[in-house]
Amino acid sequence: MTTEWLICQEPVHIGGADSSSRGNNNPIFRLSDRTPAIPGSSLRGALREHAEHTHANFVNHWFGGQDNAISPGAIALGWGWPVWWPVHVLGYGNWWVSCLQWLNRFQQLSQQSPLNLDRNKVLITDNSLNNQTVYLRWLKLEKVQYRNPNEGQKLPVPSSIPSDRLIIVPDTSINLLVDMGLVRQPRVSLFDQPDEKGNLVKNLFGVEGFPPGAVFLTSWTTRGQVQNVEDWEKFLHDEHYLGGLWSVGFGRILIEKI
Repeated sequence: MTTEWLICQEPVHIGGADSSSRGNNNPIFRLSDRTPAIPGSSLRGALREHAEHTHANFVNHWFGGQDNAISPGAIALGWGWPVWWPVHVLGYGNWWVSCLQWLNRFQQLSQQSPLNLDRNKVLITDNSLNNQTVYLRWLKLEKVQYRNPNEGQKLPVPSSIPSDRLIIVPDTSINLLVDMGLVRQPRVSLFDQPDEKGNLVKNLFGVEGFPPGAVFLTSWTTRGQVQNVEDWEKFLHDEHYLGGLWSVGFGRILIEKI
């Protein structure tokens, strides 16, 4: 199994299974414990659609047949699991947050030893903030402890993320920070003329998205012999569009080698 970074370059919207029951809200996909995740089927569909335009000769071999010629492809794709989640703080830019559960899932899938961290402490990689109080918007983090990201067991971080702006919080706090970092955008439809009440706006609804800079871990493996594996890897490490609303600027991702 090969593991890869999947990094959101723009907001990414993958609709939740209960989106149709949420009225005017269109939430992101989450597991039962509210962990955001990228289903492997969503990633496979997005990559297949892209490959049909750029590598049409390899599509059926990589992803399998369609319709009446359904067959397994040579490439099996895993789910996308969150590792680092950006939270923007006005005047201070982005901090990337994680928790021991997320980090040790990375360690497990990449076949490395679990990280030996105190799951009850808030750790930060900026030494100047050791033992200080840090505010992430309305969330107060008291007496944060400095953790060098490169000493001992190194923290798994892609090169595009600044290693001195990382915060590790207890597992019980991560969902609050996920909600804090989500992109939320209202979508409206306009009347050509005001209605009887004078309104010009109709069908107001909200869309959630993974924030730009969100870092996921994904994986792929092969079934038997893969033809043109070099072409597959080059294609995989290109930019892709994932999820819905790509026509209005959502969905651009980058898959990078770890």
